Amino acid sequence: MVRRDEDIGNPQRFCRAPAMASASGNSAPMKRRKVGAMLASMAVLMHSSSTNLVAADEESHHYQDQEKVVVWTDKVGPYNNPQETYKYDTLGLCELEGKDLEVKEGDLSIGDALEGHEFFSSPRLDIRFGVETPAKKICEMQLTAEKAESLGAMINDNYWYQLYIDSLPIWAFVGEHSKFEVDVSRFSGLLQNRNGTAGQPQRNMPVVPSHLKGKPLPRIYTHRHFTFFRNGDQVIEVDMEPSDPWPIYEGAFLNFTYSAVWYNTDKGFDERTTRYLDPKFFEHKVHWFSIINSFMLSLFLIAVVAIILMKTLKRDFTRYASNEDDLESLDGGDESGWKQVNGDVFRRPDHLAIFTVLYATGVHIACTVFVVLLFATFNSYYATRGATATTFVIAYLVTVIGGGFEGGRVFRMFGGQHWKRTMIYQALFLPGIIFSSFVMINTTAIFYRATMTVPFKTIIIIIVLFLGLCLPLHTGGTLLGRRAAKERSFPCRVHHLKRPIPTKHWLFNPAMIAIAGLVPFGCLFIEMYFILSAVWSHNKIYYVYGFMFAIILLLCLVLVCVSITCTYVLLNAEDYRWQWQSFLCCGATSIYVFLYTVHYFFNSTQMSGFLQTVYYFGTSINFCIGLGLFAGALGFAGSSKFVFLIYSNIKAE
Repeated sequence: MVRRDEDIGNPQRFCRAPAMASASGNSAPMKRRKVGAMLASMAVLMHSSSTNLVAADEESHHYQDQEKVVVWTDKVGPYNNPQETYKYDTLGLCELEGKDLEVKEGDLSIGDALEGHEFFSSPRLDIRFGVETPAKKICEMQLTAEKAESLGAMINDNYWYQLYIDSLPIWAFVGEHSKFEVDVSRFSGLLQNRNGTAGQPQRNMPVVPSHLKGKPLPRIYTHRHFTFFRNGDQVIEVDMEPSDPWPIYEGAFLNFTYSAVWYNTDKGFDERTTRYLDPKFFEHKVHWFSIINSFMLSLFLIAVVAIILMKTLKRDFTRYASNEDDLESLDGGDESGWKQVNGDVFRRPDHLAIFTVLYATGVHIACTVFVVLLFATFNSYYATRGATATTFVIAYLVTVIGGGFEGGRVFRMFGGQHWKRTMIYQALFLPGIIFSSFVMINTTAIFYRATMTVPFKTIIIIIVLFLGLCLPLHTGGTLLGRRAAKERSFPCRVHHLKRPIPTKHWLFNPAMIAIAGLVPFGCLFIEMYFILSAVWSHNKIYYVYGFMFAIILLLCLVLVCVSITCTYVLLNAEDYRWQWQSFLCCGATSIYVFLYTVHYFFNSTQMSGFLQTVYYFGTSINFCIGLGLFAGALGFAGSSKFVFLIYSNIKAE
């Protein structure tokens, strides 16, 4: 039973939903799908140090009758804080306790570790393929004062937990709030009968303390009913219904049970993850409107650029190429505008090393995003836990050659010095930012003992891949870029003396940046709502990568048009510092996106606590930095093509 839209504000209905699949991912229990020869081979490398969680039969998702189906416990946490998750044994229940109990811990892939998964088998849940199980005992325990207080606090905070069976996620609430005052003494007999095992009365039932009579108490679910749907020898669907709530108080005797039933279905194995999707939300007409809105905005900006290129510039070219007599007949000659800065327009920008570091990083991010979206559009990443995170890491490592190429080319084209040092800065800039925020977030997670703590093994693997693959590719890209820049020259010669820049109002450049950044945000903000809803919720899986790809393409078109327009306005003001201006005008979009994330945090979520707040804003800042670099790089690339085009068509001395 997948959660419907009306369930969003009702946490108690959350218990009835079968599972939460993360936005994407690669599971150890599930065999990785092949997403292309290059990415598949890289995935093998990144998973070579990991072992499977289960035996070969479960890995292949084929079972024999009466074969054991392993239940993997994952994590628990408060409902309102989706990233504040802890190990399953944090609940302190007897399910995983016992001296003779063999609990297996599953190894994690890189994607699993980054998404905060921790797998432990639950051997007391003895589920056999195709075998119906009547109510069967899991374990018994008596609550101490400490455990009663801890469980009560968790239930009051709407703690949920997550399980995995044959790579299919299941999640439910730990318990429920009392909706009315429960007279424990009055209903104790009824509760004993409901919570008994096989009709037998519970033993050692403590006397209910008199001070709890008539008081509302949180209640924990003590029974799990599993419903399986099979097609031949494969598990297609899994549901779990928690029931039999039992009040929490010191001395309470808890008897946990489970049951399982099996049904046949004609549904195919490839369709088993579609039930976790929410087409009513992600394919809503508002989502289509976002594409139409972006398309119309793109058409408007294309029209503006077309007017500049076909009308204004054509007239400018005619004036500039005409002789003196023709100039007099055309408004008496125009000695102002973009034509007058032809000797300075290709002058080296200030702080060239910093500029190329930012530009190269933006190109690298752009290449990574396009590779991930290209593969995600044609592959069901949502069907495999951790696939998106793992693919993003792989794509980042491979596409670094693109950022190195552009960084080396631009740096040499503008005559930069100390290229080797700049190359190192380019390679370490974004990883340095990510590492700084990672240290803060991971340290906080370690302090809270949360599952979002990235294992040391995963950190070492990423560092080795970065040093062994990313740095050599970046160096090779830089050398290729420098060679490409050697064969290209500027259309106009750069004068030795700088041309004075006319005085402008001090708000001219800041206002242009602010307005220019707002235009692409208008193309993006609707899609941002759907992305944030998927990332910061438990059971919404973003799967409409085609929508995102279309929005990104339209966004790129808008960014290029905005950059060209701003560059033309700036050059007409006889200000030749277009490189930084084009980068900042488009990069300013990230400021508006960050403000939107702040608005979303306070108005669309109920997140609280230091850990969740640090994770939310740390992740949001990283995302906005990446978006700003991505947009700025596209803006400079578009303006660069525009400037080279218009100045290659004039006669310069």
